[in-house]
Amino acid sequence: MLLIAFLTLVISYIIGVMNGHHEAWLPTISELDEYANPEGMIWTLGLTFAGILSIPVWLKLYQKWDRELRASNADRKWFRANLMVFVMTQLATVSFIWCVNFPLNKYAVPHGLTAGIYFFLVLTLGTIAILVVRNIDNYPKELIRLRIVLNLAGYASFLLLGYFVPEGIEPLFMYESLGPDHLHGVHAWTAFFEWTMVFTAQIGYFYTLNHDMKGESIIE
Repeated sequence: MLLIAFLTLVISYIIGVMNGHHEAWLPTISELDEYANPEGMIWTLGLTFAGILSIPVWLKLYQKWDRELRASNADRKWFRANLMVFVMTQLATVSFIWCVNFPLNKYAVPHGLTAGIYFFLVLTLGTIAILVVRNIDNYPKELIRLRIVLNLAGYASFLLLGYFVPEGIEPLFMYESLGPDHLHGVHAWTAFFEWTMVFTAQIGYFYTLNHDMKGESIIE
């Protein structure tokens, strides 16, 4: 799941730059879908597939944390918090899939809204998930500390992204506000913090799933 998402972003970026569709420093992630072929098709199909694959993964993670919370005699509120994390992952996944199927240059408003919902949910559920696993006996403290650092880095990137948005531009609808022929350079720092936010989330997912899904099987 994570490898597909990572390779989709990197390959789409490389192809777009090599074809002269984007400046090397730095298009926003959503602009990689601006040209339908070939990078736009790779971008949409790859990220949609990664989103679909994530659905059973988050279900399995919810079930495992539920078992571990019970074994740890955790307070009932953490069971509800775990359920909340699961629900938020599913809403985030649906928003993500809709987002990557609404090209930014054609559907700026629905793309911007679904992207905003996705990023907000990812940051929030990451915070709640940290609180949940703190109540699981013998959960690695170093992994919790790493996830706290990555979660804070995600919030910082989110805030800095908004701070560097060009003057007079609405963050969620940047493409529409700037026009289809704008130069990428005007929002290079905004794009940098968007990429940073995405990859800090990817790293957090990797370390979480590498620990929590060890020995687990999606299909029994």
